[in-house]
Amino acid sequence: METGKISDNFSSITENVKDYINLRIDLAKLILTEKIAQLAAFFLIAVIFFILAMFLLLFLSMAFVFWFEQIGPAWLGALIVTAFYILGGLLIYVKRHQFFINPLVSHLTKILMEDKDENE
Repeated sequence: METGKISDNFSSITENVKDYINLRIDLAKLILTEKIAQLAAFFLIAVIFFILAMFLLLFLSMAFVFWFEQIGPAWLGALIVTAFYILGGLLIYVKRHQFFINPLVSHLTKILMEDKDENE
């Protein structure tokens, strides 16, 4: 009679452990899904911002060339815009860690390593 209770308790504990493990796996899946969704949203916003910035630069460049055409030849205005882009590209290349890599790594680390309270 005593052995029946022990085996029942053992099987009950085994079932509880299995349920606990399955719940932890489900929690890990939910956390991973949340992190992937946050990363996807971050990259989508970054891509949209990049596209808008490129259109802004394109139209500002065209406006400068058309404006400069009133002062001098259009090809000179285009060369000035090109020189501006080359200088801007060099500046971005030199400062790439400060402007892009460090903030990107910091933000991605914040998203991926953020601990949620288990009671939430």
